[in-house]
Amino acid sequence: MIRFFVFLLFFITHSAILFAQVNPQHVTIARDTFGVPHIFGKTDADAAYGLAWAHSEDDFKNIQYNVLAGKKMLGRVLGKEGVLFDFGLQFLKIDSTVEANYERDISPEYKKVLSGYVQGLNAYAAAHPNEILYKKGFPVTEKELLKGGVLQTSLMAGIGLSLKSIKDNRIKEFYEINDIGSNAMAISPKRTDDGKTWLAINSHQPLEGRFAWYEAHIQSEEGWDIIGGLFPGGTTIFVGSNKHLGWAHTVNYHNFGDIYKIEINPKNKNQYKYDGEWRNFRKRVVKLKVKIAGIRIGVRKKVLDTEYGPTFKNKVGLYAIRFPSYNDIRATDQWFRMNKANNFNEFEAAVKMKAIPMFNIVYGDEDGTIYLHSGGNVPLRDSKLNWSQPIEGTSSKYKWTELVPYEQMPTVINPDCGFIYNCNNTPKLCTGDECEWNGDFVGVQKFNYNRGERMRYLFEEVKGKYSWKDFLRIKFDKFYHTDSTASYRKNFKNLYQLDEKKHPEIADAIQKIKKWNLEGQPDNREAALGLVTHYHLAEKLDVPFAFFMIRKEPVPEADVVEALTYAKHFLIKTHGSIDIPLGEVQRLIRGNVSLPASGLAEVPRAATPKLYDKKKGIFRITHGDGYMQLVKFSKAGVELHSIHNYGQSSNPDSPHYTDQMKLFSEEKFKPMTFDKEEILKKAEKVYHPGNN
Repeated sequence: MIRFFVFLLFFITHSAILFAQVNPQHVTIARDTFGVPHIFGKTDADAAYGLAWAHSEDDFKNIQYNVLAGKKMLGRVLGKEGVLFDFGLQFLKIDSTVEANYERDISPEYKKVLSGYVQGLNAYAAAHPNEILYKKGFPVTEKELLKGGVLQTSLMAGIGLSLKSIKDNRIKEFYEINDIGSNAMAISPKRTDDGKTWLAINSHQPLEGRFAWYEAHIQSEEGWDIIGGLFPGGTTIFVGSNKHLGWAHTVNYHNFGDIYKIEINPKNKNQYKYDGEWRNFRKRVVKLKVKIAGIRIGVRKKVLDTEYGPTFKNKVGLYAIRFPSYNDIRATDQWFRMNKANNFNEFEAAVKMKAIPMFNIVYGDEDGTIYLHSGGNVPLRDSKLNWSQPIEGTSSKYKWTELVPYEQMPTVINPDCGFIYNCNNTPKLCTGDECEWNGDFVGVQKFNYNRGERMRYLFEEVKGKYSWKDFLRIKFDKFYHTDSTASYRKNFKNLYQLDEKKHPEIADAIQKIKKWNLEGQPDNREAALGLVTHYHLAEKLDVPFAFFMIRKEPVPEADVVEALTYAKHFLIKTHGSIDIPLGEVQRLIRGNVSLPASGLAEVPRAATPKLYDKKKGIFRITHGDGYMQLVKFSKAGVELHSIHNYGQSSNPDSPHYTDQMKLFSEEKFKPMTFDKEEILKKAEKVYHPGNN
């Protein structure tokens, strides 16, 4: 223990050469009645210190997991699950890229934020040694923290699923889709009945764990003042609002990179074909340590690099991947600048950095501006070539070197239609018919989902001004779109056209599923049968449920018959009947709290279930609607309401472990404020880091 604190003291002294040390007395944390930390600092670095401390109080374990990934140490704690991230960091050469480019690429302002954050994190670790998962994981440096962040965004930007598609030999099937989503919408003051800009921030992430949302309010005397969500180990808000503007992110599915099938020289396994000649692979070794049965074992993995990028092997062959995301380390620097923007021009200037490798942005502000930008780093590909995946990796023609510029990416600003939305659908459909973006480039997302189809229909139902009741109705809609040409009805048509006479053993289930109005209210007595049928199909075919929205052909009759048969027997065995309210089968569960859960997978009130208790037939919501904000902007001020699916703390002993669940299940929100005086006056607890 003495050696640990000596090492920590050395780190603090060493980092002081570049950055002034944060004085914890200059940091104030005020916990409101829901435990949300409002963090006040003299400088941005002070506020970052307080963020690290407050977040560690609530979820130090998951912060450590994400930090250890940046130190290539996650496998030493999580075993095989963690070592995949350690491998990814080195496979993509993120560790060496950060080391090489940190001084040049990261702004001086954000370096101070990183310094303040790691000081707060290391101070918390030193003060709570019994909570440390792996002693050699501390102290943490700014570069190590950044490495973990670059790895996370790179995996989200298609690399993670690409590697899985290679491993499972399902490249053509899985290349374009993912199993994460989000909803967002904004309405211009000219279409709202109170003349204010309305914004809904509604991201869909895991409801808990390393990639779940944490809410914080960060305020410094240097102009950083924002309320929003971030992930464990995040140094800045990723989605949220300040006094002047706010934004949501949704996942977009442009082709952010490519997979190449490598041709190996049959006479020399150390060579591959490129431009008509055999070239030698560049070889390197990735060193790993993985915990197996409590013992940390060293592992060495050989990586072969090509002109396209690193390679990954499956049973069929060798494949290279090439994505721009892992070569840009500035994503969190861009988010920090978005946090501090005071108007649209400043915000757009930050977006034009093009450092965040993916995501749609849906934005609104006090000046009445609404804006959708489907961003990210998309390779600028030659439209004359065939980019079907996997690409035959033998020609330099397919080695792109530039990106689609900002000006060519899908962008809509203040459309005459007065509204914008995105639910992971194509950005070519993001507002009214006469206001759409009509550009194109190789790799642009063109497919749609039920949520996007449904939201467009709901927006276009309103012909005049929108009421707040309309806004909430659209956000919390629980339907699969009923139009026969919509993605859900088209691809599940065989389910709803089953003939009872042909399948007498499930005639009652067929009659019931045909009676369903396709809504996911907790009291709906047909929805449970639909839920179990959907779940079984996704499990059987090993695909995210969203995959069914973009199939080229409907789900075969044999598959829906088998799934409906399973669902009938499952509900009868566990609940005694197929006539059961959805809320008795689908639950929002944490600790000893279990509440009926509304919504379904791929409806606007998104709820992705996982079988929780097979004996009792209970499904638990694990993804979908989680942390949300509903915001109104005007020159008179910002009105902000938020909600979290569970509560602020990940500690089961905390009163804030489950205290937002009832509000969340009832589709209600809590008011939030930027007023420091009011926050301090009403706070549940006010303290300086280390003095609580």
